[in-house]
Amino acid sequence: MNIYDKQEFKKTYKNISLLFFMVMLLLLVIIVGLNFILDKSFSWSHFSDQVITSLIGVMIPLVLFNIVFDHFTKVYHQKEVSDRITETLIFNKEVINHFSEESKNRFIKSSIESLLGDDHGNMLYNSLISPYLNNVYSFRNNFKYYISYTEKETFSFGDTTFEESDYYWVDQELSFNKNIQNEEYNKEELFVGFSYKESTLDALYGRAEFFFRENLWVNDDHIEMLQGMSNEDMMGFVQDVLHFNLEINDEPLSFTVRNDKDIEGFYLNVKIPQHIQDEDFDELKFKITFKMPQLKKQKKFIVMISEPTYSVDVMFSHIRDKVNVVAIPFFDDSNAIRHLPNDIIKVELDKWVLPRAGIVFVWDDPE
Repeated sequence: MNIYDKQEFKKTYKNISLLFFMVMLLLLVIIVGLNFILDKSFSWSHFSDQVITSLIGVMIPLVLFNIVFDHFTKVYHQKEVSDRITETLIFNKEVINHFSEESKNRFIKSSIESLLGDDHGNMLYNSLISPYLNNVYSFRNNFKYYISYTEKETFSFGDTTFEESDYYWVDQELSFNKNIQNEEYNKEELFVGFSYKESTLDALYGRAEFFFRENLWVNDDHIEMLQGMSNEDMMGFVQDVLHFNLEINDEPLSFTVRNDKDIEGFYLNVKIPQHIQDEDFDELKFKITFKMPQLKKQKKFIVMISEPTYSVDVMFSHIRDKVNVVAIPFFDDSNAIRHLPNDIIKVELDKWVLPRAGIVFVWDDPE
């Protein structure tokens, strides 16, 4: 029996004793009063017989009632205390901050399991919440992505010509701040990939260093031409045709190009300067700008949010009066899409967006 139970037992015993005394006093008053009213001789023998008879008939139910009442009072009190503690833990951040990180994680896990059930709660915690708490994922914020389709006169690069009748030109500007506290994050180099098919380079993009990829949709002849280039020639294509530029904290970075037929695409290896590696940054500011040819028959553009991202701002524009564009969102806020003048579609989300969310822009020719 713990201290709380002992205290409750003493309190119950005291209540029973007090009740017994009160009953005895009441019986004495009643018996004396009846004898006086009925003019009967009063005797202690007669009084004791009546007291014993009354005790047998009254005290047992009273004791049982007191025990049952005390039990339900304790249960209610324990529930009330539990509710107060739970409410304090949920709503009072100052109380929560006193707990260790491990205790907080256990509390989150237990809360989710109690709300969703053990199986679903455990699945949700291990698959989504635990990686965030343990810094396994990288985080981004202030994500801004501007895409603009234009028409350009026939353009030549070496012996290769990109015909105006076959290609649009797409200008892109992407910027965001990125959390780099993840222990798995490589602070020495990053990769940017361009692929000729949507399914290529996926194995490489699973690495944290691959922070951006883009589909470069060109026809089969141009794919063959690009795949036949040396790394040096491909560097010329990236610089002179794509005009690729990447900045970290407003500082342009150098890069090398890796061209490989086996991956049906190419990627850029970006070296992070030593002074940026040595600085203890919580976040780095990234900015990427480039332009690229895109086949006109590929009537879609995909914006994929690959990492947990807070505050997403996307603007998409196509050639006015030549295509009808529809934005298909893959997140739970369709009101975030707005149509601005000059056929600009703006998507703005001032909240967290989870990985694999995004927007697909599709279009067809006007009637």
